[in-house]
Amino acid sequence: MRILIIAISAVFTIFIMTSCIANKGSFLLVNKSRETISRGLVTVCGQTIELKEIQPTESATGSYKVKSDSHYDIAIEFQSGKKIHKEIGYVTNGLDFHHEIVVTDTDIEIIVP
Repeated sequence: MRILIIAISAVFTIFIMTSCIANKGSFLLVNKSRETISRGLVTVCGQTIELKEIQPTESATGSYKVKSDSHYDIAIEFQSGKKIHKEIGYVTNGLDFHHEIVVTDTDIEIIVP
């Protein structure tokens, strides 16, 4: 009986320790437009990642801690001054995520592997 109590206590302790640890999230922002992205702001889980000077056909990466359920709020400004904005995707606390975010001349899409 004592061994069972110790085993249950150990499992419970491990569960508590791992549930308090923030999971990791990352994304690849791919520029499939015809012009340079001068500035991209990706906000997720209360964190804003700024990306600059992404040439057409190139990409940039960002990472964040998954501290809560959230979505991506993405604001793109092209070199010409044109702007596009979209709220897409979803992340859930307790899991790791990697998404591909594709920017075209007129839209932003998320690809879930």
